[in-house]
Amino acid sequence: MAEPHRIWIEQCDATANIENNFGVQPALHYLIGEKFLDFLEAAEQDDDFESEIPAFVARVRTIFERWQLAAYLDTAKESEPFDPALFEGSDEFSPEEIDDMRKEDIQRCARDILLVERAREWLLDGPENQPDRP
Repeated sequence: MAEPHRIWIEQCDATANIENNFGVQPALHYLIGEKFLDFLEAAEQDDDFESEIPAFVARVRTIFERWQLAAYLDTAKESEPFDPALFEGSDEFSPEEIDDMRKEDIQRCARDILLVERAREWLLDGPENQPDRP
């Protein structure tokens, strides 16, 4: 696997092409909604990724304005609520399976909220407010 600093550098470089070809929103989605959040998740298990977060953040801040990051993070990872009514009249799933899917959806949403909040702390707060590693 590539070294963490090479990963984020390549992703930031690719963002310029995305922004030039498709606009700011797709570039934000790519770099923040996908790559940065994945990087934060990897950093929870790998000290090498964790140590690269400040440099990654500094580079992101050269690509996007603070207001762009804030606006994107306000809606990042939003999804439609789980709707058990979609399964009414279907024999494909048992009530227990549907309830398990609902619980998994709640867990995924909670995880997404925590990741976005961690991204918000890193990208929008000053260096004195950076999160401590647990």
